[in-house]
Amino acid sequence: MNKEQISRLEMLEATSSEMEKNRTVWDFIPIVGKYKNELDGNILSIKGQAEQQQAAQVFISKSLTDQKRSIAEKMAIIDDSVEVFAEDKGDTELMVKTTNTKSDYYKLSHEEFEVKVTNVIGVVESVLPELADYGITVTEVELVKEEFNDFQEKRGKPRAYRISSRVATQQLKDLFEESAVLLGKMDKILNRFKLTNPPFYNGYVAARKVINK
Repeated sequence: MNKEQISRLEMLEATSSEMEKNRTVWDFIPIVGKYKNELDGNILSIKGQAEQQQAAQVFISKSLTDQKRSIAEKMAIIDDSVEVFAEDKGDTELMVKTTNTKSDYYKLSHEEFEVKVTNVIGVVESVLPELADYGITVTEVELVKEEFNDFQEKRGKPRAYRISSRVATQQLKDLFEESAVLLGKMDKILNRFKLTNPPFYNGYVAARKVINK
């Protein structure tokens, strides 16, 4: 949930709590009880959808993190071999470009990581025919590129495991809209207490305010 939704949920919970605390005041009006029960059901559903949304987003983040770590490890192995090759050739420029550890890759932001991997793979491919004696093969480089391409796709395109996050996000939106309609009806019915029970009415109105953080 975003900050606005969190604030709205807190308002819904405060309103429900205030209503429950003063149940004896409005209990003689059956429709208010119906609306409150529906509101309480929506609050539980919102919390459930928020958990699903968070779980999906955590999974996406974890999936990217694990893949980034895997690519960083493979790139570091390739770099080590290319670095030795460059040292044997006396190619200082190549050595500088390929003196990278797993940590050098992994600690970068996703954007910087993508740029660095792309650049280093380009450097490696420029001398790939000469790397066979150092254990670096076309197949090894292609496998890293394939995993890297998948990482980029996950960063920029919706995949199957993003669906649960999108569904939860839409359902949260729908639940908040339904709750707003319920409260709008409740507001009108509870207006009667503005004159007959000001303490309850004022407490209800105060609970209904969304406090933006």
